[in-house]
Amino acid sequence: MNTWLIDPLERLLEATSPAAFHDSDDVYDHPKCHPNTRVAVLNKIMDWIHGADSETRNALIMWLYGPAGSGKSAIARSIAELCSKEGILVASYFFSRFDSTRNHWRSLIATITYQASLCFPDIRDHIIRTIEHDPLIFTRSLDSQILSLLIEPLQEHIDSGYFNATTPARVVIIDGLDECEDGNSQVKILEAISKSLQRHHLPLLFLIASRPEPDIRGAFGFGYLSQVSTRNPLDDHYLPSEDIRLFLHDKFFEIKNSHPFHAQIPPTWPSEDALRILVDKSSGQFIYASTVVKFIKSSRHRPPQRLEIILGIRTVRHDMPFAELDALYMHIFWSVGDLEAVMQILALEFLSPSPHAFI
Repeated sequence: MNTWLIDPLERLLEATSPAAFHDSDDVYDHPKCHPNTRVAVLNKIMDWIHGADSETRNALIMWLYGPAGSGKSAIARSIAELCSKEGILVASYFFSRFDSTRNHWRSLIATITYQASLCFPDIRDHIIRTIEHDPLIFTRSLDSQILSLLIEPLQEHIDSGYFNATTPARVVIIDGLDECEDGNSQVKILEAISKSLQRHHLPLLFLIASRPEPDIRGAFGFGYLSQVSTRNPLDDHYLPSEDIRLFLHDKFFEIKNSHPFHAQIPPTWPSEDALRILVDKSSGQFIYASTVVKFIKSSRHRPPQRLEIILGIRTVRHDMPFAELDALYMHIFWSVGDLEAVMQILALEFLSPSPHAFI
């Protein structure tokens, strides 16, 4: 097919990864913050966005980081929803190592560009002209794409007088940067964003969430990126154990009132000791608490018995950071009725060129 005959909008849509949107229908079980949890960290981020925090007011980039299971994606998605409601979300991109359409950088700029064109309709014509002029723009380098498809259209919009001193900053959210294909690509993305902010006066803020991998940590500690960014670690400062306890309390209340076997659940279930043990086992990892709830609320089993199973699981190595989570997964795995069938399904999933994001 003659590439010059393909519609520019069609070309943009082909290069976009809809699954990377924060509200994509392609993603199963969107992780979001449970009501009344993660309040402190959500407020910290929104205060930065609104310019209400004197410590972070001048930062153009916030790096939200923490270990696996600490709730980064849930927080990023909740922030995206808050910003969307306020009309200040430009774009969101959620990487996933299990999705071949969004585990690399090549769909990043196209996906952000598409969303930016919805946020700023006046830049659409510029974007279309750019694609018409260079139909292979989406094969260009990351720097070339971000300049031609984002910066130049936005700069033209700025020069027309759209933004002024009272216009609120607009937000771009990138989650799971560590799930991009390799360390070099992760650094390349950070450097491209940094150079764009350094060379052009853009009314944009970037929230970037990831694990603290060495390449990413090194990039944030070097050059201009270190000067315009602020770090927001998900550590014990935010008291995750209190939020996990609230999450478990609310979920157990739901189970007691809606489970098929709810009539057989004692009104005092679960005990305070059981809740305390679960919180301790979580070790600040929301993924542990979430997995426990999914295991206990199975409609085919009695919740009190399932809870006793969880409480009875013993770890092999208590000094390992994910020992409790590993032990929980191992028990669930070996409890499956038809293990051979499950092994075949998992083998197909992991060997597939386009595995589903089922974890």
